Amino acid sequence: MREFKNPETVHRPFSNYTHCVEVQNPTKFLFCSGQVPADENGHLLPADDFITQAEQVFKNIAAVLANSGAELRHVVRLVTYLTRQEDVAALRKVLERTFGTEPPANSVVLVTGLTESSILLEVEATAVI
Repeated sequence: MREFKNPETVHRPFSNYTHCVEVQNPTKFLFCSGQVPADENGHLLPADDFITQAEQVFKNIAAVLANSGAELRHVVRLVTYLTRQEDVAALRKVLERTFGTEPPANSVVLVTGLTESSILLEVEATAVI
């Protein structure tokens, strides 16, 4: 159903993402709104720990997906918004731990800010099952 493609005619991915994820005959598409580093009670995590914020974001995405019968392995596309260039390397590590050898397609965008000054990243996800 899903094929992760990195054509030889395009450069190798710079980090843990796939250039294209081909999906044939999907049953369901899930489009997740941007998730931020807030716990289940709506409390934002402190701005002093990017890794903890990123892990919370993916925990939130997993919870949103689970509500519709999906898992992180069903994610085919991410759009990641970062407020600090220096967090790119840490993001790559979190993505590798989260998605392993078949990472989704991903665009990373640097922005000057998000809805709260303590939020260091926001991530949108598209999943297919």
